[in-house]
Amino acid sequence: MRECIFHFKVIRGGNSKLLRALIMLDGDRQPAIADFTKAFQQLGFRVKLENERELIFAPTNGEDYKLDVTRIEIKGEDNEQMQHDGELKSIVEHLVRTKW
Repeated sequence: MRECIFHFKVIRGGNSKLLRALIMLDGDRQPAIADFTKAFQQLGFRVKLENERELIFAPTNGEDYKLDVTRIEIKGEDNEQMQHDGELKSIVEHLVRTKW
């Protein structure tokens, strides 16, 4: 398993906030659009792809925000990292759910 940490901006009105999320990838597989939408859904964002080239997602429920993936990092294949990854994912989910 490899971890894929992706950085994204939540753009709401005139404000934006930088956040990160985690996707676990099997083997040499690269992240797919479905992986991003599933990760966003786990964080409470129900979105669909709006711009494939720029990796910008828009809400499906009528809310007014955009999610812009700005950077993707793929790391390691060490099974020991899986335990740490769960903790990291939990921390990121907690931070994203904080209202701003």
